[in-house]
Amino acid sequence: MTQSGSRRLYYRVALKLMALALVLFILQAMVRAFFSNPETDIRLALGVDLSALAPGEMQRVDWAGREVVVLRRSPAMDAADAAHADRLYDPDSRLSNQPRAARNPGRSLVPGYFIAYGQGTDLSCPLDLVSPEVAAEAGWGGGFTDRCRGSRYDYAGRVYDGQPARRNLEVPAYRVEGSRVILGD
Repeated sequence: MTQSGSRRLYYRVALKLMALALVLFILQAMVRAFFSNPETDIRLALGVDLSALAPGEMQRVDWAGREVVVLRRSPAMDAADAAHADRLYDPDSRLSNQPRAARNPGRSLVPGYFIAYGQGTDLSCPLDLVSPEVAAEAGWGGGFTDRCRGSRYDYAGRVYDGQPARRNLEVPAYRVEGSRVILGD
């Protein structure tokens, strides 16, 4: 074989090996995409003890890189929500991102509790809890406000009409086991 013939053979073999490596890389990526479950890979289950919360108390937990708020509603909070339901943008939560089982007035699987991601739906700003007494002075029923533009939500995470935010707070997937809430499916 001549020198140019052996060089051509070398390049053909090298090109075929590179093509084979590329095909194997693409197959590996496809197999990972089809057979891995990103929900279970990223969102590891986290338990929150509900019995540790007093009425009107909120707990913040970090789960899957996001803050989640767990609120135990007091009777005053429930009364404020009922009194101001006509001022909500989406009172029936038809436009909300929440588990199907949480499609109720309290937007919760456990009566008296509310669990949601701790960011507003407008600019993903952190939420603050405002008591019914403090909110009454400002002329609203109380609930959550975001720290950026002050969007207001009731104690079930439903946004008030006329706010910069136009969606209710997002409720993550969770289940209840006794007095514990397990975030994640």
